[in-house]
Order: sequence, then structure tokens, then C-alpha cells
Amino acid sequence: MTRHPLKTWRIPGLGASLVALLLLCVAASLPAAPAAFAHDQLISSSPAPDDHLADTPAGITLAFSSPLLALGHEVRVIDDTGRNWVDGPAVLSRETLTQALPELPDGAYQVTWRVVSADGHPISGGFGFSVGDPSAAAPTVSAAAPTAGNATEAPAGTGNGMPGWLPAAGTAAAAGLGIYLVFAGLRRIKRNAQSPNE
Repeated sequence: MTRHPLKTWRIPGLGASLVALLLLCVAASLPAAPAAFAHDQLISSSPAPDDHLADTPAGITLAFSSPLLALGHEVRVIDDTGRNWVDGPAVLSRETLTQALPELPDGAYQVTWRVVSADGHPISGGFGFSVGDPSAAAPTVSAAAPTAGNATEAPAGTGNGMPGWLPAAGTAAAAGLGIYLVFAGLRRIKRNAQSPNE
């Protein structure tokens, strides 16, 4: 008697069902994908937010959570008259951005920064510090200026630079394809059941 050891694996519709299940699993993981590609964050600064310094610091140093893209970075150090006191352009070295400063007069200053995250998304933030006489007037900060430690982002898109609608569209497409394959497998099972056995 001839044996067919592989015939037991030839289950009609099994391949289509497995493909549908795999696609649905991939679709379910798409909404979580942006979390794995979150924007870089400012993790420390020198001076620190709200520092009061006796003397002018050599510069502003900002350290981020991972290397940044070398484009579009800027640091501004504004006094109460709106003057920007930076000395030359900011220098980026992987995840560290440094801005040199000249000698600063006593007073309060607002630091604002803007960088481009490793995912290509611009982020920005700000904080204040003061030098010398603590009674010097605090700078007037625009209402649009970011708060210390917070990042402002473009509203469109997800954390990894994908359009915001892409995960939902991928989920819907994968679900639709999975349903189609399941029904195709069921039709094949029905046809095989109605055909004469070989």
C-alpha cells in the first residue's frame, strides 16, 4: 500500500488562513511603531534651568538623548530687551549642541533652542537662567516660546516621520486582505467537499 506522508498537510484553505493571520498580526503592530521611534529629547543642559550664576558661562551646552541631524540647529540667548547674545553659530557634535557666549551683563536670560531629531522631525524648547545681580529685570518671554524641558513639534505625522494616517490605512488594508483570504479558503474547502474523492 502506497503511503502519502505529506498528504495530511494539504489542508484546503490552511495557507490562506495562515497568511491572513500573519497580516493581521503585522497590522496590529503598526500603531505601536511610532513609539519605537520617538523623538530625541533634551536630557541635560549647562547652565541648568533657573540657574543663578555669579559669572558669565563659557557657553550653553545642551545634551540630547541620541545624535541629532546636522541641519537646522540654533540656540538663542535673549535678554530683557530682546537682544540675542550668542557669539557665532551653535556647534553640533553628535548628541551635544554647544553655543558660545560673550561676556554677559548682569540680568536674566531666556535660552531657546531648535534642533532636528534623528527621525528628521524638528524639536525645540527653552529655559531661563540669570547672571550676577539677582535683582536685574527678568526677560519678557513671548507666549509662543516653549517651556523648559518641553518640545514643540509639527502637528502632522507620527513619531517616526510617517504620515499619521498610514498606520490606520495599513491596518484596514491588512484586515480587508485577511478577510478576503479567509473567505477564499472557505470557498475552496466547500468546492473540495463537493467534488468526488480521488
